[in-house]
Amino acid sequence: MTSAFDPNVFLDAQTTEVNEKRPTLPAENPAAEDGLYLAMIGEIKTATGMIEKGDRAGQPWVSMLVPLRLQLPAEVQALGLNPELTITDRVFLDLTPQGALDNSKGKNRQQRVYRDACDMNRPGEPFAWRMLQGRTVKVKLTHELYDGNIQERIAGIFAG
Repeated sequence: MTSAFDPNVFLDAQTTEVNEKRPTLPAENPAAEDGLYLAMIGEIKTATGMIEKGDRAGQPWVSMLVPLRLQLPAEVQALGLNPELTITDRVFLDLTPQGALDNSKGKNRQQRVYRDACDMNRPGEPFAWRMLQGRTVKVKLTHELYDGNIQERIAGIFAG
C-alpha cells in the first residue's frame, strides 16, 4: 500500500493554529492507591549509535524504545487529556566489548526490571524484547526539568 503522505508539502503548508503544550501528568495517579499508572507496552523499537565522549568513546550503544500507553483516570482526563497517553521509555543495554548483550550479574538492570514486571525472568524460558508487546505493567512517573519545562519521566516499572 502506497502512502499519499508527502513531507515536502509541509515545507510550504501554512497554518494559523498555535501549537500548545499539553498539561503535565500528575506524578502520582490520583485514582490508584499505590499512585501508579496502568500501562500497556506497545511496539518496541531499537536505536543505536556510537558513544561520543568519555572513556568508552567510539564504542557502540543500543537502546530499546518502549512505548507505554498509560490509562488515565477521569481525574487526570479532567485536565484536558485523552483517556490514554503514550510515554516512551528508553532502556540502554549493557554490551560486551564484542558488541553482544552482556548477561553477567548486575548488567542490564532495566531489562531485568521489565522482565520481572511481566513475569518473564525465569531460567531456561526464552525471552525476546518483542515478547513484551501487549503486556500490562504499572508505571511510576516522576517530573524532571528539561530546557526549563517540566516533563514526565518513567521512574519505575512494576507488575501490572
